[in-house]
Amino acid sequence: MEKMRGNVGNRTASALHIPQDVIPGEPVITMVGRQNLHIENYRRIEYFSEQEIRLRAKTCRVAVCGKRLRIEYYTKDEMMIGGQIISVCMEGG
Repeated sequence: MEKMRGNVGNRTASALHIPQDVIPGEPVITMVGRQNLHIENYRRIEYFSEQEIRLRAKTCRVAVCGKRLRIEYYTKDEMMIGGQIISVCMEGG
């Protein structure tokens, strides 16, 4: 049922030409250079080390890989990750 609601939301947004970043629950990821990554709409931290941070969002998982990674700050809705960011991967649902 959850997956159906997400698909309906995506189709509706597409048909109405609404940007994907305003669909509730979709992660919003903003990178500033290779040093800072801001993510909104995450649910929880699944794994944390200086080389990798894995987060669970409502619609997918997000893996941030790099060196000397650290969580600069976080709230229940957003987080800032610092360090040398090498890659950001998003996986399924």
